Order: sequence, then structure tokens, then C-alpha cells
Amino acid sequence: MNQAAIANLIKSHIGQLIENWTAAVRDDPRIQSDENLSKPELIDHVPAIIEEICELIRKSEMPGIGNSLEARANVYVRFHQGYTGRDLIRELSLLRITLLDYLMEISSGESPGLDAKQRHDTATIINLYLDEEMRYAISVFCGAPTDSQPEPTAGDR
Repeated sequence: MNQAAIANLIKSHIGQLIENWTAAVRDDPRIQSDENLSKPELIDHVPAIIEEICELIRKSEMPGIGNSLEARANVYVRFHQGYTGRDLIRELSLLRITLLDYLMEISSGESPGLDAKQRHDTATIINLYLDEEMRYAISVFCGAPTDSQPEPTAGDR
């Protein structure tokens, strides 16, 4: 199985992955920022995030500032929805677990041809993408400069 086939499998199950993730978020007592969000508000950018991850997997491309645009948009949406930073980080952690659990499911006997290197490469992209989003979230929620913002000079402090 090649990276494109893995990306296609993930993308073809995006609805179920989002349902699993939504249930995990709603059931997690540590996340309180989601209480006043409708299901569409909660889901918001998550399908686009998964699709962006699938594109990176398909291309075997490592995530970075220039190719994680949906992650950055999601951070701003959550910030403006009144989310706390810690709730967003937990939410992203649950998305990571959902995606990695599915990767393990497809690497079991159901989908022959997925070798350890492909599984590792895919997991690395998933992890680095969500790490990039968490890194950006910390900058936004703490008011720190992001990679796209210049560092303040001594006169700005």
C-alpha cells in the first residue's frame, strides 16, 4: 500500500472519524469549552484539517507553516469561540488519538500491504501536523508572536 492509498482510506472514512472524535470531545469531562457549541460549530474545521493531513500523507510532505492553513484557521475559530487553550490542546490530542487509532486499525489484517515504515511515516505526519497546530495555539492563546509575526523589538516591549 502506498501513501496515496493510506490517505484515500482515511479520507473515505472521514465521517466516521469525525463522529468518533466528536463523541470523545463531548464525553471528556476535562473539556468544558465545547458546552455551548452546536455540533456543526464543534466540527467546524476538523474535516478540512483531516483532508489537509491526507494531502500531506499523499505527498509524503512534512507539515509546516505553509501547509497547515486549516490548523491555523481552527485555532483562531476556537479562540473566538471562547475556548480555553487547555481545552483546545486536549481536543487536538483526542483528534490525534482518533487518527492514530484508525491508522492502527487499517494496518491490521484488513488492509494488507501497509508496512511498518509506511505506518510510521503516516503517524509522523499526523503527529507533526497536530503539533504544529498546538504550537500555533500556544502562540495565539498566550499572545506570543507566531512564526508569521515578527519578534517585538526592545522598543515594542
